[in-house]
Amino acid sequence: MSASHITPGHVRAFQAVTSQLYDNIALWSCTINGEPGVAIVMADHVGENKIAVMPLFVAITPGMKVEFEDERAGSGGGGGPKRKFREAREITQPGYDPA
Repeated sequence: MSASHITPGHVRAFQAVTSQLYDNIALWSCTINGEPGVAIVMADHVGENKIAVMPLFVAITPGMKVEFEDERAGSGGGGGPKRKFREAREITQPGYDPA
């Protein structure tokens, strides 16, 4: 069994995104390691003409290499989570054509 990389901060961010209690969650354009990207953020007004933006989650960029613990264990066929992740990543890319 491997250790989880999920922190209490990740759990709180997830709860903020999935809860109806917060009205300051937004999709925000950004750069991630110099690549065009998008983040789910919590935005708060902190003064006259000032907004504090705290990124909660970022969208996948072409330069990211994301691995999940279950992928390395080997699924014995069928593609498993890796195939589903690859398909999900493709539909988030600019120029995706479902046809």
